[in-house]
Amino acid sequence: MPKHVTLRDVADYAGVSITTVSNVVRDWPYVSQAMRERVKEAIAKLGYSPHVVAQGLRTGQTQVLAFVVPDLSNPYFAEIVAVAEDIARQYGYTLLVFNSHEDAEREAECVQRAASRWADGLLISHTTKTRHSSEFWAQFDTPVVAVDRIPADYSGPQCALDNRRAGELATLHLIELGHRHIAHIAGPQSARPAVDRQAGYQQALADRGMSWQRVLYTSDLWGPADGYRLTSELLQGEEIPTAIFASNDRVAIGALHAITDHGLRVPEDISLVGVDDIEISQHLNPPLTTIHQPLDHLSQQAVEMLIGLIRDEPPPESAVLLEPELIVRRSTARPRTEATSL
Repeated sequence: MPKHVTLRDVADYAGVSITTVSNVVRDWPYVSQAMRERVKEAIAKLGYSPHVVAQGLRTGQTQVLAFVVPDLSNPYFAEIVAVAEDIARQYGYTLLVFNSHEDAEREAECVQRAASRWADGLLISHTTKTRHSSEFWAQFDTPVVAVDRIPADYSGPQCALDNRRAGELATLHLIELGHRHIAHIAGPQSARPAVDRQAGYQQALADRGMSWQRVLYTSDLWGPADGYRLTSELLQGEEIPTAIFASNDRVAIGALHAITDHGLRVPEDISLVGVDDIEISQHLNPPLTTIHQPLDHLSQQAVEMLIGLIRDEPPPESAVLLEPELIVRRSTARPRTEATSL
């Protein structure tokens, strides 16, 4: 087994004191450039790696952030984490990721583990089954920023998409194409983004004086299987919608499969809109019209907000709400009855 390189080894190799090596490792400013280069050369030569926990005991910080996410298999959260890791690295932090698997008890365990492992701060996108998050998070003396899924009882630092506006944009797009029978496959009502998107859908219909609406709800998984099952249910009803607004792209993918399996076409028979603009959405047949979420900005804002809290530099805004954008592709068109009358 290779020998563990210590501060003493580096100090002996460079011909300096252990204190000098420690000051260079901690980037202490009052070290001459010549001495700094000498120590860095020794570190590189010996392959010394500072012990993060030991440093944390001395400085009170570990340069580690924790991110608790509900489902890493979901490409939406995978992208948020990937960007967050890049941003954290730019600031000199390591990102430790915990996957709660949409389980409230597991999420609580993840938060407890992250806080007990000396993370300087926590990013949390809560599971749909979590209820009273604020009281639980407050037990830990660690800065917290809620990301994307904001619990109803939480009023602390947070960064999310304007999901109500996302629902409005999707529905208004279909209305402006001429659709009057627009169904909505909503996400679980325990998830605030799903509730807000449904509210946006209903507000857009109300603003245009449209009374016809159909709302079906997914399971907590909020995925393709739900989209397939609920779209099949819609297509077996007495009134078949001419358009479907799915609460996320994964649900829309399942809806697309159900529509084609029932011998119908998108968008000729039914137009389809999703939310999230995950990578695969543009490669479907047809490519999916969707609501783009600026996930890079979401992650950057959340990480920078958390680092500011860690450094006792509170952000000017404790709640950041990012604007969504409609991306029109080939899954939406005028309804057939409208098109034939032109």
